[in-house]
Amino acid sequence: MDWDLIQTNWQHFKVIARVRWGRISAEEFDLIGGQRERLATQIGEAYGVSQAMAQMQLESWQGQQHEAPPAEPSPA
Repeated sequence: MDWDLIQTNWQHFKVIARVRWGRISAEEFDLIGGQRERLATQIGEAYGVSQAMAQMQLESWQGQQHEAPPAEPSPA
């Protein structure tokens, strides 16, 4: 999946990412805001892995993602 779709639908994907990287707090995921490099940095810091390893984990996770559900319509 293209990262732009993940970033655009971050509210949906951060929940899934939090399951994968549970050592990263909900507040940190809010601050990441869908920015790939910030997420990679947080993975490296939280898990004590190199940036290369964090990028590999992120690429693997990204490849497993599917389209986000359509946004719910706003109440009238």
